[in-house]
Amino acid sequence: MLTIKTELGEVKILEEVIKSIVSLNLLEVKGIVENRKTLTKEITNRLAGKAEIADNNTSPKIKVEVKDNHILVDLFIIIKYGLRIPDIAWDIQNKIKDELLRETGIDNIEINLHIQGIQFPKKTQSRKELAASDLFIQVI
Repeated sequence: MLTIKTELGEVKILEEVIKSIVSLNLLEVKGIVENRKTLTKEITNRLAGKAEIADNNTSPKIKVEVKDNHILVDLFIIIKYGLRIPDIAWDIQNKIKDELLRETGIDNIEINLHIQGIQFPKKTQSRKELAASDLFIQVI
């Protein structure tokens, strides 16, 4: 539990609230492959107080740890093929960090991304369609 001391008293924020903030912001990042309908349903169920249905294959796994006004977030995600991992990681980290800072007022935030896989297109494509010309060396 995160405790923020103000001049009026203390504010306590549960890790589940931080997870919800992270989940909602992940919905806005393009390139994450997870089943967004399932993620939306999971968030809706949490907000409605219903039991959570855990399915690690269809939604990003989010771990939150709070220690001494320090928020540590671990995200386990799968991204789409063809995106630059550093670019999408930068987008995710900045978006979540900015929102957590805005919502909690804590600026000591660490966000670790764990890319668990890359999803390739489902339809059959030729090598020319899949690969960017500057990514592969032509073998003769």
